[in-house]
Amino acid sequence: MTHESSSNKACVLMKAMTIEIKDVPIPPVNKDGVKVKLEATGICGTDMHIYRHFGVGREIMTDPVVLGHESVGTVVQIGENVKDVSVGDRVAIEPFFSCRKCFNCKRGKTNLCRTFRQAGFMEVQGTLSQYYVCESDFLVKVPDSVSWEEGGCIQPLAVAIQIAKRARFGAGQTLAVFGCGPLGCLIMAVARAYGVSKILAFDISQKRVDFAKSLWADYSAVSPVRLADQDILEWADAFKMQSMTDAGLETWGVDIAVEASGAEACMAAGMSFVHPGGTYVQAGLGRPLNTFPTSMIVVKELDVIGSVRYTVGCFQTAIGLIASGKINLKPMITAVFPLSKSVEALQCVMKGEDLKVVIMNQQV
Repeated sequence: MTHESSSNKACVLMKAMTIEIKDVPIPPVNKDGVKVKLEATGICGTDMHIYRHFGVGREIMTDPVVLGHESVGTVVQIGENVKDVSVGDRVAIEPFFSCRKCFNCKRGKTNLCRTFRQAGFMEVQGTLSQYYVCESDFLVKVPDSVSWEEGGCIQPLAVAIQIAKRARFGAGQTLAVFGCGPLGCLIMAVARAYGVSKILAFDISQKRVDFAKSLWADYSAVSPVRLADQDILEWADAFKMQSMTDAGLETWGVDIAVEASGAEACMAAGMSFVHPGGTYVQAGLGRPLNTFPTSMIVVKELDVIGSVRYTVGCFQTAIGLIASGKINLKPMITAVFPLSKSVEALQCVMKGEDLKVVIMNQQV
């Protein structure tokens, strides 16, 4: 079945901080491919880093690229070999394209594929366009009960679910989350859905800690200011003692701490908050090199875990949690823009006043 598209307007990053909304070609649909009419796309920190720097870290792009990777839409065309989705299906796109053949892929660690490609980065066009073509393997069906705007948050929720997998969230645990941005909030939402009994939330923004407390956290607070001459570990220990006391918990510490801000001070705080034998998860990126309390790992015998992207089943779990009502994403979506106003949407994210910004792909 073929589908003719009259236009394919897209948000194209020409160079750092320079966007053009223009028509881009739609690749042909091969025998294993699917064309999706995109409806909504969430904006995340990775998009913003690429927008600001025209790359990530030492990987700088040389050619324009369509931004975006957190998208949902409707299947409008399928290749002759495609059996798992049909025209008319509502789907989310898994935007990190793994090879499915390397050692890591074969053992389920598709997030660590040796040759993975990411939508919206380097030579792979992103999903901030009206249409997108990919292989059917990277599509997951979305029920009618999940709105398009919520669908724009499925991918970061899948990332939070991978963190929960890595940290082994479970009933009765205590959790401290450092950073109440979109990822931190989604981590708390997953923790609550998984039965974690006490959630502590910290951020430098009063607005964000109040938001976290209104929905998921049992205790929230603005992180205390560290004086210029104050030892970072002494600051972290004092932060922990005060917070645990105020939260009505034993000062011994929490079962799990997740650092979701990338701030060096929060890394020290997270390590301090975890009790001996507990688990520390690094989810925030921040600077490439940070001072880290390595002796604490040994003395407290901590499990220190990194987590990146998502693995097999995370999208399905995310969609199931939304559809069942166990996770409500609607309060997180604080700004919605048409595709034609993509620049304004990116600027909105840069201001940091909104939590989750979603762009509607067909509104051009």
